[in-house]
This record gives sequence, structure tokens and C-alpha cells, in this order.
Amino acid sequence: MNKFTLALSMTSALCAIPAFAATTKPLPPIPTLFTTLAAPADPDHFTFVVSGDNRSTGHGYPMPPALNQICLEIGSVRPAFTLWTGDAIEGYGDTPAEANAEYDTFFASAALTQSPMFMAPGNHEFSLDSALLPIYQKRMGALYGSFDYGDSHFIALNTTPVLPDGKISAGGEIDAEQRAWLEADLKANASAKNTFIFLHHYVYGPPDTGSTIDTGFKSTEDRDSLHKLFVQNHVRAVFCGHNHIYWHAAHDGVDYYISGGAGAPLDASPEQGGYLHYVVFHVDGDKVTSEILQPWHLLTTYPQGDAKGLTTETAFVENTNNTEVPARGIVFHIAPPAAGASVTVSAKVSYKKGKIVPAQIVSTHPSADGKSLEVVVAATLPADRTTEVTISSISNR
Repeated sequence: MNKFTLALSMTSALCAIPAFAATTKPLPPIPTLFTTLAAPADPDHFTFVVSGDNRSTGHGYPMPPALNQICLEIGSVRPAFTLWTGDAIEGYGDTPAEANAEYDTFFASAALTQSPMFMAPGNHEFSLDSALLPIYQKRMGALYGSFDYGDSHFIALNTTPVLPDGKISAGGEIDAEQRAWLEADLKANASAKNTFIFLHHYVYGPPDTGSTIDTGFKSTEDRDSLHKLFVQNHVRAVFCGHNHIYWHAAHDGVDYYISGGAGAPLDASPEQGGYLHYVVFHVDGDKVTSEILQPWHLLTTYPQGDAKGLTTETAFVENTNNTEVPARGIVFHIAPPAAGASVTVSAKVSYKKGKIVPAQIVSTHPSADGKSLEVVVAATLPADRTTEVTISSISNR
């Protein structure tokens, strides 16, 4: 059982990360309610999520429901931040008003992650239409840039740049100005323990049916030049989208991922990676591990209801992924404890012989309406099981 004294719980502080020590183009989070990065307790240990490609099936159609569900589940995982690999809106055929409405929908879902999100634009954000470019810049921010987190460096690239003639690229390339910036940024941040890059068009990936081309770039020559730069600068991993699948392979020591399963029409059978998903990455020094999670496989229900003014509340957290999930965002709302009272948490799996699940309180603070105490709990959820998590307010008298 984990015990958390209320008097101490109200003194938590949010620490800002040292700002962009060695970048000329700082990449801010997209403007949801969560734009401040909390400093990791240990700069070598943290969690982040990668996902992308949630655009609709075509112009005028609604945003896929998978987007909202994935963001809600990311909120349960509660990573330090999320990297999004583009195609957040449909774009093609959109008027400025329609594009803005799609961004509104995306932001509402992105806020459910309860953590900052960083974006690399895809081809759908611009859709060969120069009128959509300033909308992206106003709503989302920088087209490319970088930021530091802990001892790691993160770089976003724009693979749909503005060409010298002023037109929007069809995608799959890096313009000369951006390439020069990238080379300088990698050199300036050579001391980072890990360097991660995220972009929309995939650098490596499975060829389309009937094709032998294994890249989303316009030419394998451009791709090979970029890959050589990554190898020379010891890039740890590259996260891409565009192909609506999950895929992973290593080339010359660089791990390449495609995570394009946030709701857009899938591009392959499930056996070939064509399934809805998001990926949770854990940085442990120079070691990086991951779990592939699928939406609607991490669900939280409250059998007594939530925010009912109770002194004890239980949540059933169902994890039907075939992997354990470290969740740091299991949220409760209980009656404000009396002065000097303590809040405790316990967790268990009752299936068959059952077992105790370690759990701890991450934070507490008054709810927005002031009528309850919001308690956020962390627990590592066993695979294919429901974990019962219970919060109680206990008097110390």
C-alpha cells in the first residue's frame, strides 16, 4: 500500500526544461493546455509516445474516432510528451475555414493526452495549397526545429517544404535551407546521449504492392544522403509516418520506425503492420525499449462512478494489450480529506489466484470546481488483465 500525506501533496512543482541550449530553431509544443515540459527526475530515464496519421478518409468526412481514443489512452500512460508524425487533418480540398475546424477537432483530442505534444507536418497539412501553410504555422507553430529533454535531443523535420518557386512540395524531400540547419543542429548537439528524429515521409519502409521502392522520399538518392548524415551523427532512432502501418527495422545502427496508425485508412493487412496503434518508448540511459499498444485495449471504468464525493473510490483498469503497460495517469476524484488525513492507494489483480500490483500516488490537487480532490496514480498494469485500483482517505487521528 502506498501512503501519501495530503499536507505534502500540495507542494508539487513543475520544473521547466533548460530551453533549447544549442538550437537556432526551438520547437515548441503545439498549443494545447499542456505546453510546459516537466523536468525528468532523472535525465536518463523517461517515457514518450509516438503516433500519427489520423486524418479522415476524405474531404468533408469526420475525424476517425481512433484519434480521440488513442489520445485518451496516452493520457492514462501519461508520458513526458508525445511526438506526432503528421497528417493531423485531411487538408486536400479544404477551405481555410474547414482546415481550422479540423485543427480545432485535433486539438480537443490532443489535450486528452494530458501532456505536451510536438508535431512534424505531413503532406495533408499543406495539400499543395499555399493558403494552408500560414494556417498551419498559426495553429501548430514551427515547420521544423528541435528541443532537448533530459540528456536527449529531439529533431522535427518538414518533408513537405516550400520549393524555390514558391510552390508547396508534393512531399518526400528536405529543402537545402532545412538540410543545412539539420547538419548544424546535429553537430551542435553531438554531446546528447540520444538523438531522435521525427518526420512524416518514411526514410525506410516496406515497398508498396508492385513496387521495389522502399522509401517515402522522392528518390532513394535523397534518402541515402539523409541516412548517411544520421549514421555519421549517431542518431539513435527515426520516427516516421505517411504509410499507415507499424514497421521497424535497423539500418547501419539507426532504428527506423513507421507509426502511421492513428486512424487514417490502413495501408496493409494486420499481418503486415496494418492496424491502429501508438508506440510507447522508454529511455533508460543509452537503452531504448518500446511497447506497441492498440486503441480500445486500455480502458478505465469506475463501478461506483467518478467524482461522487466518496472517501473511497475504485477504478477497473482493463489492459487487454499483450504487454504490460506502465500507466502514470489513472485519475480519481474523491471527497477532500479532513485536515491531517492521508490518502492511500492499493491495486490488485483478482484473476485466478490474484496478485498485488505496486501502485503509487503521483500527485493530488483540488479539482477545478473545488468540490473534490483529484488524485493521479501510477501502476504497471499486467498484460491481458484488469487491475483494480482503490483510493481511500484515512484519518490519522
